[in-house]
Amino acid sequence: MKAIIKISIISLFFIGFTSCGDSSKEIPYEEEVKYATAEFVGSSSCMECHQDEFEKWKGSHHDLAMQIADSTTVLANFNTSFTYKKVENQFFTKGDEFFVNTQGPDGAYHDYKIEYTFGVTPLQQYIVKFPDGAYQCLQTAWDTEKKIWYDLQPDLDIKHEEWIHWSGGGMRWNTMCADCHSTNVHKNYDDKTNSFNTTYAEINSGCESCHGPSSIHAAYYKGEHQKGTPPKMYMDTTTKGNELVEKCARCHSRRSQLTNNFDFKEGYLDHYSPSLINAPNYELDGQIKGEVYVYGSFVQSKMYHNGVSCKDCHDVHSLKLKAEGNQLCMSCHEPQYDSEAHHFHKGNTAGTQCVNCHMVGQTYMGNDLRRDHSFRIPRPDQSIKFGTPNACIQCHKDKTNEWASDVIVKNYGEQRDDHFSDHLLAGYFGDDAALLKLIGNKKYPATARATAVNYYASQQLTENELLNLVSYLKDSSPLVRREIINGFERNAFVKGNNYIQPLLMDSIRSVRIAAASFYNNMKIENPNNLSQQEYLNILNINADFAAGQLQIALYQQAQGNKALAITAYRKSIKMDNYYNQSRMNLALLLYQGGNADEAEKLYLKVVETEPNFNGSYYMLGLLYNEKGNITKAKEYLAKACEADAPNMNAFYNYSLILQGEGAIDESLKIIEKGLKTQPQNEKLLHLKLITLAQKNQIDAAYKICLKLLQISPNNPEYLDLQKRLKR
Repeated sequence: MKAIIKISIISLFFIGFTSCGDSSKEIPYEEEVKYATAEFVGSSSCMECHQDEFEKWKGSHHDLAMQIADSTTVLANFNTSFTYKKVENQFFTKGDEFFVNTQGPDGAYHDYKIEYTFGVTPLQQYIVKFPDGAYQCLQTAWDTEKKIWYDLQPDLDIKHEEWIHWSGGGMRWNTMCADCHSTNVHKNYDDKTNSFNTTYAEINSGCESCHGPSSIHAAYYKGEHQKGTPPKMYMDTTTKGNELVEKCARCHSRRSQLTNNFDFKEGYLDHYSPSLINAPNYELDGQIKGEVYVYGSFVQSKMYHNGVSCKDCHDVHSLKLKAEGNQLCMSCHEPQYDSEAHHFHKGNTAGTQCVNCHMVGQTYMGNDLRRDHSFRIPRPDQSIKFGTPNACIQCHKDKTNEWASDVIVKNYGEQRDDHFSDHLLAGYFGDDAALLKLIGNKKYPATARATAVNYYASQQLTENELLNLVSYLKDSSPLVRREIINGFERNAFVKGNNYIQPLLMDSIRSVRIAAASFYNNMKIENPNNLSQQEYLNILNINADFAAGQLQIALYQQAQGNKALAITAYRKSIKMDNYYNQSRMNLALLLYQGGNADEAEKLYLKVVETEPNFNGSYYMLGLLYNEKGNITKAKEYLAKACEADAPNMNAFYNYSLILQGEGAIDESLKIIEKGLKTQPQNEKLLHLKLITLAQKNQIDAAYKICLKLLQISPNNPEYLDLQKRLKR
């Protein structure tokens, strides 16, 4: 990348000084020039005509997003050491260059040269070069306010072979950072060689990061023959509120990438797939929890739904707030809200500040406070019922949720305004009617409605329940359409093919890809070549992720290419030695292919790294049973039954083994234990019925049969059992 950067910078200044010269006269302007032909020419080309905007941008977080490491850009003390959790970091210089000696991916200590700085305040990170074009961000960062080194993951004991180790994929610039910290980034990952050839037009987030390539724009306004319609930039002063939010969302959202690069022609959902507002990134009511970068929060807000956008509060070039404190809020809201009569706090205290009640913050990366942009009213009543956080208790740490709820009722009355979170919370805790109400009401935020679809369709639905969702495949929200498709796929609703097929030609790429994923994973031939190619492309784009290799493996499995699937699973595990989903899938595939010994080792590795995961215990129980080692089979199935989130199939299989040994009473105890966890489990109820009948406990068996008929009224086996038991 270093060589590419040098070339980029040289060409940048060359174009910057020549793009507005005499050559512009040769461009014909009789007709509107097509925007797609424009090229990136660098921020310096904007300076002459947009000096005020350029000066505001200069020195901003966008301008300083990434820089070459030298004495003018490095802010940290590189003549010191820092040790955390027994990992030593020795910082030093050699001439004009900066270095660190620290633990590498092999567990040994090496010297690494600092190539780039990343960010400027309240912290600065540092990037080093690895083989094959990879660039890694150190796990130690410099606190620019306290002037100290600190660890970005102080709560985790990270091993050198983990994905989130500073030398792993989770801290790789090419994979995790570049798309937003530089301009016109092309990741260019080669899955065959596991190498990167990442390029960009400008090292930082320059003018063209937001406005798009500007060569034609600059040439037009510097030319002598300004005829026809002036070339329109991607983002300008005429951009409407919600459209502007979608444009900023490219970087200010938690999302996955769908295309090789952003083309400045299509929309946000054509290039990215945003995360939903569910755990672990969000609290159960949609408040921020993980690092989610604003967009997912803001689109929940009334402000967004009333046309307010980023530029109403932030200067779009300097990124600074347009006013300080409550003065900013009062630029739109009536003065009465900035009074004791509204907030019931005296004097100039923290409780009088709007943001402390309506924009509670979270600290990320150790010292970076970011505020929740959903602008919500505190709901301690929800905290009491569902355990969600609220602003009152986060400030009044010595008080209870009950106290806060009483204060809210006293000051604002007993009624709370209807909010989507009321239904989302109830639905999360099992109220399907609440989820369906949220899904069906378009006054609620699309991201909340899509999250409700995700919750509802993550459970096993009947065919009629799935058919009731079909109408939402025509919903105005692409997120809702996407999640309905995903729900059909999770439920293996093959008949959904007839309803999903039109969405292979949806106007939004993220929806088309979801539809193509359904076709591939349901093993149905995709009749639409465009969506199929887009689906295959996203597999390649994300192949540098352990999760990306998992998706490639699943695709190859669906295509019947077991050898290629095994290769992808192995790559996934090599990328992240703790990515147990791939390890579990690989173990099953190997076991089905007759390689029980390696499958056993893989399952045991999952047990070692994730001892609370019941799936590995369950699969080992089945494997040992097949190998004839009944003692170990019972041992691991018992562990699967005792886990915090027990595997219901483990109860069933453990009971069958016990019955095979003649331990009928012990088997019944295991069945009863399982039914305490899941009283309506059909398989366990059926097994209990058969067991009771074998013990000649006919009345008890008959009662169980009636329960089964409530679950499945038309099941011919249950109807026959009812007749036989009645006789």
